[in-house]
Amino acid sequence: MPPFNMFALPDLSLERSGGTLERRKGIYIAQLRGSYADMGRQHGELALAACGDVVPQYVNQLVRKLVAHTVPFAAGPIAALLKGLFRRRNRAGLGKDLQAHLAALAQAYGQDPALAERLFFVPDIFHYLAGRSFSMLAPPPGCSAFFACGEATNDGKLIIGRNFDFFGRGVWNANNAVIVMHPDRGRPFCWLGALGVSASGQGFNDSGLFVGLHSNFPGDVSTKGSPIFKIVHDVLAECTTLDEAVARITAKPRICGLSLFVTDTKARTAAVVGFSARHAEIVRPENGTLVRTNHYTTADMQRIEVGPYPWRANSCGRFERIAELLDEKRGVLTAQDVPSMLSDCTDPFEQRKVLVGNTVAAPHNVESMIMSPDDDALWLGHGELPVCHAERFRGFRVSALLHGDADRYEIDDLPGGGQFNDTERAAMTEYEDAWSMYMDHLDSDRAVFHLRRGAELAPDEAVFPRMAGILLLKQKKYVQALPLLLLNAAHDHRDPLMRAEARVWAGRCLDLMGRRAEALVHYEAAAELNAPPVSAAAARHREKPFKARQLFDVMPEFMVGTALAKY
Repeated sequence: MPPFNMFALPDLSLERSGGTLERRKGIYIAQLRGSYADMGRQHGELALAACGDVVPQYVNQLVRKLVAHTVPFAAGPIAALLKGLFRRRNRAGLGKDLQAHLAALAQAYGQDPALAERLFFVPDIFHYLAGRSFSMLAPPPGCSAFFACGEATNDGKLIIGRNFDFFGRGVWNANNAVIVMHPDRGRPFCWLGALGVSASGQGFNDSGLFVGLHSNFPGDVSTKGSPIFKIVHDVLAECTTLDEAVARITAKPRICGLSLFVTDTKARTAAVVGFSARHAEIVRPENGTLVRTNHYTTADMQRIEVGPYPWRANSCGRFERIAELLDEKRGVLTAQDVPSMLSDCTDPFEQRKVLVGNTVAAPHNVESMIMSPDDDALWLGHGELPVCHAERFRGFRVSALLHGDADRYEIDDLPGGGQFNDTERAAMTEYEDAWSMYMDHLDSDRAVFHLRRGAELAPDEAVFPRMAGILLLKQKKYVQALPLLLLNAAHDHRDPLMRAEARVWAGRCLDLMGRRAEALVHYEAAAELNAPPVSAAAARHREKPFKARQLFDVMPEFMVGTALAKY
């Protein structure tokens, strides 16, 4: 008997309080109608009937879990304080419609209405904390996206590709949903997210606007301003053109730093509005293409960025690789080419395929989508993380989704990118298991167990010993960490930064074991490389040993496959 596949559930059809829910090809499609309160009640009742409250409960615990990696004894109180603070300071800015919507959604779950409002601000809290201190919290999710049109594509068709990278393995991706709102007053619009979540950072409306959210990390943040989900809602619910959307995004101060990738499919153009609490950049397409990952691209905004170098390198690597792939396909790009682009595994700094690194296919990819408005088509990857490696991208008709025409929902699927062989897929599963153990279960020992298994399957992938060694180092299990970190240091890293970093981690472990002379050998090798800021840190370590208290500033980060640390 074959193993149970949680992503191969049968089709489903439900009706609650005037709203309907279908499950087609594993994807939930909700149609909500009436007042905002009506739609909130329908969403809650439909989600409760299909999957319970697993998704909002996961989001509710997310801030606590992230903070717990740094200050476990105070994670619960800190998370509660933050969610309460942001709700109190920004509740009035939600407006009556969203307040009514959130209250009805919570009541359908049998929960306190205040809970839904607190969850609405969770993305802002992530980004606020990251802007204030990367040592306090692992960074929020990243994303990759591109727009291509005109001379950049075959027949000039407009194509959008996007990877949404987030937390919630086995929760978010198992409940991927298309949630269509039909308000009494206003136009239909659609969230792309997870069933049971009140809003999302990506979606489209019947005026032809598509919006996608990207994390950014500036120091310019605030506890009061327009929350990101409110901004995205207002663009989709109220705007009809790109200019209107840009004006809405920049109209008021925000809470934190993000970018919104906005495509006007009718005008066949796009823009990225990258912003902090009080500053913004607007980036337009060049030569028919526009790419965005997670770093600002103008000098004024780059000056206020605070993300550590591994995160910026990861973002720049993904940006560079997407631009390269678009250039390779210039003039011939079709929607059929996009699954292999979104699942691309080439690290441009290593100049080779890797399972985890500075790749477009991020290990925490929970939603991968392709839109071809000229074909009235939307394709969604569906399956285990990374979702961009799905065997098929499930096809749906955009106009049918917006109009609730269930008989016309489905179109032909696209084949996946086929980047992994069976062994690579198995090794990637071990990496995902390790991340789940560390992130969701706070169990570093089990995480190391899965990383060791992954290393057996993929001995040429340095990420397995590197992450296992860093986790053990963080636990002060130096004897266990050392052989793994030495294995990472012996790896043939082509990127000077990774070569220097591998030496520094080995040296730090040796320092903590009191083996100073051996540590100096690694620091010398790293200091000789032109790889700032890591080589500069190695030079300082030659003069002053690494101390155990400095491990507080080390944050193992599965998303980028190394640790965020002070250098």
